[in-house]
Amino acid sequence: MRSLTGSGGPTATIVMYHVVRPASGLAATLKGLDVEAFRGQLEYIRAHYTPVNLFDLADAAEGLRSLAPRPVVLTFDDGYAVQREIVFPMLCETRTPAAFFPAASSMIDGRVLDINKIQLILAVSRDIEPVITAIDRAVDREAETGGVSRAEYRRQWWIPSRWDAPAVAYVKRMLQHALPERVRRPLIDDLFRGLVSADERAVAAELYMSVDAVREMHQAGMSIGAHADRHLRLPTLSRHEQETEIDGALRVLDAVGLPRHRFAFCYANGDYDNDSLELLRSRRCRLACTTQPDLARITRNELLTLPRIDTNDLPVRSDAEPNEWTRRAALNDRLSNDP
Repeated sequence: MRSLTGSGGPTATIVMYHVVRPASGLAATLKGLDVEAFRGQLEYIRAHYTPVNLFDLADAAEGLRSLAPRPVVLTFDDGYAVQREIVFPMLCETRTPAAFFPAASSMIDGRVLDINKIQLILAVSRDIEPVITAIDRAVDREAETGGVSRAEYRRQWWIPSRWDAPAVAYVKRMLQHALPERVRRPLIDDLFRGLVSADERAVAAELYMSVDAVREMHQAGMSIGAHADRHLRLPTLSRHEQETEIDGALRVLDAVGLPRHRFAFCYANGDYDNDSLELLRSRRCRLACTTQPDLARITRNELLTLPRIDTNDLPVRSDAEPNEWTRRAALNDRLSNDP
């Protein structure tokens, strides 16, 4: 971990969540905390941190307010229905603010995001080899007309990730971004229809929150931000394509009744480049979150590149001893308040 100690100014912990798993249903097949683990982690967080609103960070950076001791912001990506059904009541019960980042094409258009199609394909595949075989066949067809070879793809992407073994990481990377879109998208759709469901709208209706659900959470005091339209990695797109993806993501704000200025944004897969930053600045984005695991330094210059730690970086027992992330947050809090 890179330490922020001694860097000056306040820091905050931003925690990234996706799915809190129910006992059954599609969301139960996705990776995430189960309900009791989330409950324990929420109690741990409230014991060692002060939950604050996401926009409190921007206010602090702009000199409009002081932050509470050891501030923490809970953020929830992708707009899953379980966030309304399971998470939201627990947040209301404990009076814990949080920020939610639904994707526009799933919430508004009834589409299943490619990232979730891939997760569901993997979830129902007891044997990953047929999925790898399908990828290899698509790669070999492309190689016949001058595309990248199977060996080169394996060399570059058959590498373990922070959370996955090499084979699973390879499938995710190939289907998420490594393959050309003209190959990747039809392949994902074929695998999804064959292994998961031919009724995409029905899957989306079960998996994601509706506009009404998101609007209800906003009216109850939760922050709602823009995340993605189709959940594409911005740096893989041209500047014009990035504009289209970002403006599509802002449809979430329109649907909920929020203005398209001074909004919060969350980069799909945490990825951004200089074009992304310029486009968000031109649209008067107030702050944006990445997936870089670190404490967030709260300054004007860093509001569009805020790091977040993962839910797996914190204990899930209410009585757990403070871990390294929590100790660092406490130390930085003390140092930033020293005269």
